[in-house]
Amino acid sequence: MGQIQGTLQNIEVDFTGAGSSYKALVCLRTSSVNTTVAVTEDETNCGKLTSVGEPGFSFDFDAVCEVSPTVSQASYDDCLSAIVAKTKVKVRFSSPVVTGSSLGAAYHHECDAYFTDLTLNQDAAGGAYISFSGTIQSTGTLDIVP
Repeated sequence: MGQIQGTLQNIEVDFTGAGSSYKALVCLRTSSVNTTVAVTEDETNCGKLTSVGEPGFSFDFDAVCEVSPTVSQASYDDCLSAIVAKTKVKVRFSSPVVTGSSLGAAYHHECDAYFTDLTLNQDAAGGAYISFSGTIQSTGTLDIVP
């Protein structure tokens, strides 16, 4: 049995929002994709009634700043510009093409989204690199079909 390596995972962002020119977030150290739904519960004399809302994604990441990102790499400056301008971006996170992977191992997350948190981290007491972390929050309908 093979495992999907974390080094092959990229959060990709299209800063135009069109879904045609994705850039990979540069130098990811960690990332997570959280899928949630709002839950409404009512207690009745027929028992508890539970209803769920539309699903949403949030993408949390921690990355190291790249000195000279290429045109295919998303940088801290790209993310900063998007959060300041309140730009709706398109974001995706998919399983990589892995030799021998089965259909059951495939997954895909894609949506329109906004950067809702961005933090520039510096450790002047000996940290080797400047890093940044953030959260991207979905809006609208989610796509899970590659």
